[in-house]
Amino acid sequence: MSKVLFINGQGPQVAETFTHLAPVDFSVEVLPYGSPPETVLAALADADYLVLHPATLTGEAIRQAQHLKLIQLLAAGYDKVDLATAQQCAIPVATNGGANAWAVAEHAIALLLALYKRLVACDAAVRRGDWRQPVDGFNTFELAGKTVGIVGAGNIGRKVARRLHAFETEILYLDPNEVPELEEALGARRVELDELVARADVISLHAPLTPGTRGLLGAPQFAAMKPGTVLINTSRAELVDEAALIDALQQRKIAGAGLDVFPQEPIRRDHPLLALDNVLLTPHTAGHAFEGWARRCEFAWLNIRRVAAGASPLSLARPG
Repeated sequence: MSKVLFINGQGPQVAETFTHLAPVDFSVEVLPYGSPPETVLAALADADYLVLHPATLTGEAIRQAQHLKLIQLLAAGYDKVDLATAQQCAIPVATNGGANAWAVAEHAIALLLALYKRLVACDAAVRRGDWRQPVDGFNTFELAGKTVGIVGAGNIGRKVARRLHAFETEILYLDPNEVPELEEALGARRVELDELVARADVISLHAPLTPGTRGLLGAPQFAAMKPGTVLINTSRAELVDEAALIDALQQRKIAGAGLDVFPQEPIRRDHPLLALDNVLLTPHTAGHAFEGWARRCEFAWLNIRRVAAGASPLSLARPG
C-alpha cells in the first residue's frame, strides 16, 4: 500500500475531505502544518507522495524523502518550495491545476467593486446613521468603459479577464505567452509592461512569484500609472515593491489598492497600509471557498493516481 503524507495547515475539514477521497490502495497520514521538523522528516521517510497546504517545503526535507514520487500542492503558488532541489532529486512538483481559480477570480473582482463603490465606507456610514455620507456622486465609479490590465494570464488571470470583459471593459494582458482564447473571445491584446501600466485603469496581478516577476511593479511603474488607477493583488505580495506602493497610495499617485497578500503575514499592527483609507485588505483568503476544497483534493488524487500508474502529473511547477 502506498503512503500519502498530507501536511495540512487548513484545519480538520480539509483533512477530512482529502482523506475521504483516498482510493483503497493508499494510506493517508495527516500532520498539522508547523509540526516539529524531526516529526516531519520521520513521516517523510517512508512516504511515496507528499501533499502540502500551505506550499512550504525545504530542500533538506526533500533530500531526506528517499521514496517520494510526487510533491503535490493544494495551492497555486510554489515559490516557498525548493524546486531546484526537487529537480535534482527527480521529484516532480505539481500545483493545484487551477482548482482555486474560480474563488480567486471572484475575490479579485469583489475587491475591485468594493473599492469602486466604496462599499466598506457605505456600510459603516449606514451603521452610524450617516445616510449616503461617504458618496458624493463623484467618488464612486463604473467599470464599463475602463481598461483592465491582467498581469499573468494563467488559470486565474483568464477567468478574471472573462468576467471583467462582461462589465464592458477593454482587456490588456501581460504574459510570457500569447493566449489566443483571450484575444479571439474577448478582443484582448497582449502588451508589454510599460504600455499596460500607462493605459490600464485597473491592474490585477495573477502571476507566479519567480526571479523574473519579483518587484515587477516599483516606483517607475507607479509614476507611469493614471491617478485613477486601482491595483488588485491576489497573487504574491513580492510582485510589488511595497514601499513604492505605500508611497503611491499615500501621495494619491494612484486611486487605491485591494490587497489579499503581504510580504509578512499576518500584517503587523502598526503597518502603514492600515492607516490608509484608499486600500481594502483581506487576510490571504482569496482562494478559500467551500466548493474549491473538494476540487483541490480531487485534483491531488488524480495526480497521485497518474504517477502511481506511470504517467506524468498534470500542472507541473517550473522554476522561473
